[in-house]
Amino acid sequence: MRSTGFAMLLACTVIAGVTGCTDGATPTATPSSAIPAVSPSAGSPSAGNPGTAPTGNPAPADTPIAACAPGQVDVTATGLGAAMSHHGITLTFSIANPAQACTLKGYPGLDLTTSTGEVIHAERTASGYMSPQPSGDPEPTVVVKSGHPAKAIAESVACGVYGKPESKVVKTQVTPPNSTDTRVVDEALDTCNLKIHPVTA
Repeated sequence: MRSTGFAMLLACTVIAGVTGCTDGATPTATPSSAIPAVSPSAGSPSAGNPGTAPTGNPAPADTPIAACAPGQVDVTATGLGAAMSHHGITLTFSIANPAQACTLKGYPGLDLTTSTGEVIHAERTASGYMSPQPSGDPEPTVVVKSGHPAKAIAESVACGVYGKPESKVVKTQVTPPNSTDTRVVDEALDTCNLKIHPVTA
């Protein structure tokens, strides 16, 4: 029995630095709290929770250009001449402030005032003799900015073609699309079959 106890004591002495022994010479496991924990390095994925790469800020969306407000565009008119009893003018909508930009879409307003005080409103049509674009084309949205105006064509027919006397026009008024900013221009048209077409670039 003494030899058995000596052997156990020797074994305990050999492994004492590794596992430790109890008074009864029975080996015991080292408590887990005595083992230092190893933390994952910063930025490294941990088990069950993969790391994610940092993401940058999303790109800002393009700021839409607003519709032209009253006072943002200047209006001028240029004669197109006459052909087959048709007369036409080109209306030009230019940006008033070169540092700004705005959009126009649709039909301008066009009104002729005669010497008798009669006001004649232009009919809105997609195309005509002076503007033979396909009538099925959608109305474009035109960005009006420095060096890039919007334009629209207005036209009429000499009243003599219909056997009517021609009234004298004393004032031609133009209003940009979707606006109340009416301007007076120098050009005039006949008062019969008066038409206005949508703005284009």
